[in-house]
Amino acid sequence: MELKQHKNLRLRGYDYTITGCYFVTLVTEGRRELFGQIADGELRLNGAGKMIERCICELEVRFKGIEAINYVVMPNHVHAILFNDKEHSIPEIMRQFKAVTSRLYHKWMETCGWIDYDMRLWQRSYYDIIIKNRRMFDFINNYIAINPERWMYDKMNEKHTKEVDEIYKEINILR
Repeated sequence: MELKQHKNLRLRGYDYTITGCYFVTLVTEGRRELFGQIADGELRLNGAGKMIERCICELEVRFKGIEAINYVVMPNHVHAILFNDKEHSIPEIMRQFKAVTSRLYHKWMETCGWIDYDMRLWQRSYYDIIIKNRRMFDFINNYIAINPERWMYDKMNEKHTKEVDEIYKEINILR
């Protein structure tokens, strides 16, 4: 039996401890909507979504020199701009974030009745973009801010319209 090879999403040869801004996106396994809902363009996080928010804020405490500049917890994914001012590895930070949130979700799933899942909480790996200039930063920062309003155009939303946000294509233009 041949094992499926997963595509490595990290930029080959790049040192992710370099000081700078990183745009990261984590997606729930199967794109399950576990963190809340969006109604009339307004984000309504449930207890699980609020836990994810707290864990993002705590990154700055757990990892000195890391700042969550902006973030949004969506029903089935998270976007964040992280500033790394020290020598922390973004992949290591994401690994620990996913591990902590998975443990907490599982713990509270049993006691608070959060939606059960039969797989992992998060998809394997995550997406990242190294923010290289002010135009990229401004575009991504705005994208995060308006993400709940644009939920119907988000590829992560299984009920999205045919017209979808192509954020990664737009960001490539700004590089």
